[in-house]
Amino acid sequence: MPATGGSGGDVVVGGGSGGVPVVGGAGGAGGALVAAGSAGMPSGGAGAPAGGASVGGATGAAGGGGISAATVVPDLQGYYWEGTCAGSIAVEGHNCPMSDSSPTCPATGINREKTIPVKGVTGQLYTVNIEVRGVIGTRCYTGGTRASSAALNQDGTNNWWYAGGTYANATGWWNTYELHVSPSTGDASGDVYYFNGSGVQGGNDCEREATYLVKYNASFKVKGGGTLTFKIHDQNCKGQQNCGSNPDGTTTCMPRTVDLSGMAAMLPSNITQPPSNNSYKPQWMLIAVTSVTSP
Repeated sequence: MPATGGSGGDVVVGGGSGGVPVVGGAGGAGGALVAAGSAGMPSGGAGAPAGGASVGGATGAAGGGGISAATVVPDLQGYYWEGTCAGSIAVEGHNCPMSDSSPTCPATGINREKTIPVKGVTGQLYTVNIEVRGVIGTRCYTGGTRASSAALNQDGTNNWWYAGGTYANATGWWNTYELHVSPSTGDASGDVYYFNGSGVQGGNDCEREATYLVKYNASFKVKGGGTLTFKIHDQNCKGQQNCGSNPDGTTTCMPRTVDLSGMAAMLPSNITQPPSNNSYKPQWMLIAVTSVTSP
């Protein structure tokens, strides 16, 4: 389900230089809140979750030659991406429902998408450098390039950036955190990136029903006038909660906080760690743009 409809959805907040919320969705309480950076636009509107996030984030870091996050990807600076728990389907362990308005999981699973614009000079190629921190679950992808082959760790430095490729298990793909860049930049990645491609590709470690702290830097190319589409797909409509690294879900849920010190962006002012919605503790990420350059 796109983030513009239904009774649930991801809370996605882009700080931007304007820092003003734009609410999408025609659903009721629990709907997706999408905040972008257009100046002067008030919050509110149908589909916003009760107590939904207001805008946050910092202005762009200069990239040289007048290029900056504020002028090229303003909505990406301070982008808060949450796997919002919503729905009434039965779950077990430390999972949470992600069926949104449906009482059952659709046969095709759940899709949540949010597209933000790339500004700057139309057609000009830019490199966007980001830092990612958060607490998310793993996923296996194949045919692309891992940023790190390190095993899962508990010290908060997991680097799960995965450039290119696709789902490792096309019949049971779940908990994907994807970025699709358009139009094509000619990059070897095919303009597809994944935020949670575990360094361990194969076996149980890359598909545990658990969450881990991540902290890494990454880069990708965009073209001015294009778009960035963020997507979560979950085949069984069951998201992992921020409950720790125990995959069997038998322990008490102990949500963790993320050290955000030194980031170029901040959480929205009304998001308190650990974030909570519908009595669940969802997984989430914060994206900061460290610089934008022109190759």
